[in-house]
Amino acid sequence: MARRDPFDRPREDARGVGVEAAVYRDRARRLGLSFVPFVDLGRNALSDIAAIHSATFAMSSDGRRLAYLAPDDDAVPAILRWLAAHPAARARLKVSTPSAIRTALVAARQERLAADAVSRLSSVHPCFSARRVVSVGQALAALLIAVILIGGASVAPLATIVAANLVGAVLFFGVTALRFVAAGYAARRPPPIADIGRTAFAASDLPVYSVLVPLLDEADLVPGLVRALSRIDWPNERLDVKLLLEAADRATIAAARHAVRGTSFEILIVPPIGPRTKPKALAFALPLCRGAFVTVYDAEDRPHPGQLREAFSTFSKSPPEIACLQSAIVVDNQHPNWLSRMFAVEYAALFDAVLPVLAALGMPLPLGGTSNHFRRAALEDAGGWDPYNVTEDADLGLRLARFGYRSGTLDLPTLEEAPTTFGDWLKQRSRWSKGWMQTWLVHTRSPLRLVRELGARGFLGFNLISTGLIVSSLVYPIYLLLLLVAAVDPLRLWSDGGSLAAILTGVSLFNLAAGYFAMAILGQRALRLRGREREAAALALLPVYWLMTSVASYRALAQLFIRPHHWEKTPHRVPGP
Repeated sequence: MARRDPFDRPREDARGVGVEAAVYRDRARRLGLSFVPFVDLGRNALSDIAAIHSATFAMSSDGRRLAYLAPDDDAVPAILRWLAAHPAARARLKVSTPSAIRTALVAARQERLAADAVSRLSSVHPCFSARRVVSVGQALAALLIAVILIGGASVAPLATIVAANLVGAVLFFGVTALRFVAAGYAARRPPPIADIGRTAFAASDLPVYSVLVPLLDEADLVPGLVRALSRIDWPNERLDVKLLLEAADRATIAAARHAVRGTSFEILIVPPIGPRTKPKALAFALPLCRGAFVTVYDAEDRPHPGQLREAFSTFSKSPPEIACLQSAIVVDNQHPNWLSRMFAVEYAALFDAVLPVLAALGMPLPLGGTSNHFRRAALEDAGGWDPYNVTEDADLGLRLARFGYRSGTLDLPTLEEAPTTFGDWLKQRSRWSKGWMQTWLVHTRSPLRLVRELGARGFLGFNLISTGLIVSSLVYPIYLLLLLVAAVDPLRLWSDGGSLAAILTGVSLFNLAAGYFAMAILGQRALRLRGREREAAALALLPVYWLMTSVASYRALAQLFIRPHHWEKTPHRVPGP
């Protein structure tokens, strides 16, 4: 028995592919032309983005000289007059649907689109591409730091340890301070709105909205995904949903073709060119988007039906520099075990407290990998998604800020599942950590330019949410070891190394205690905003969870050198009862 979806309510204006075919079959009859449900243009058909967007006309390239059209009802009289003047053209004209024509045009251009998706950012903005992980300057700087540390350790080991410890302590406490600020913000924040209902915008006032959903080996999730997206409260004719499927993933392609019925859905097959990553699929689809606004969902997502209306309403009331709005992501399978409950606490803290306070302070937002809504023009201006960055969301949030844009947050949530096994969790967290390391390396290639583009406040925010989180995770085992030694033999830490070692030990233990306390109150206050206080019990094992995060970070560090662009897919399962 499947779990009931809290957003389960039918859309009033859903239309099927059968309705679209019936409409154009009738127009073909009125024109006296043949109707074909599928279009075959041949391998060398000319196809450009404008033709794909309009999807009203296409010509074959295989010697048959056939032309396919999907005429508007208003155009039927003019076409009849033209056919009366050119009767011989009837043999070469076929009527089809816009969906069929668009699919054929995309198929004719797909390899060029894939090649462009892979190279677009690295060609236009090479300094922002993770295609090259480490620059020459960074490699030389790393070598210099290594020489200094080795030399310092041999000449003045204690001073070297003190210096390294102080750097780690400052960054660790910076993250802790951010959590304290976010906890204070959450305590004063009113509960998120549960439902905005229909806005004052009439259907005719709403623009086309593109929804991108990358899928890989997720055939079992497709039926539930299509049902969830079909409940989005947006006019069907102004909704542009694109399911992005890898060419080799035959099972998911078959499931999508079976499940998709509405004319707002389109299946895009992503060719196997370049890295097989989620951002590559998104970059492939971006030029094909017909919407002025774009959002991204994952296969297991169940967005609130009113989320697009809240996003559009917020964009309409905001200045143009607000380029992205991040919806809250709420974990709804928190009950299976402690790991999923801790994941739910972590998401509550991030999406209902940390991101809102960063937005309020005008700092860059580390976007989530789903449910972020963009002004398409701003997204294209910033270069779109980086196909080589395995946390394309965090990178894009920072890149938007460097291009002068800002990001905000939304209340209406997307429900998502959490990993329920350590293996699944470790793969996902390692990828996230590796992506953060990639992002840090990309954006620190020119430190002075980074400061100039972000400003002092933005630069501080960048270091708190990137450098601070990376270093905190790497030094945490050292702090934990100090805590264990202090518990077993408290006098030993203060008897070795003199007063300086004692002070450093005290600072480390204070950092650890403050970090635990900050995360505890942040998690509790963030959960309270959505009435989920009971989940805070998972925080009792926070020290273990952070140790797991450190394991993932060290694993990510190793992968950064061995397999920097490898995408470890997190498997998602069909929700149970």
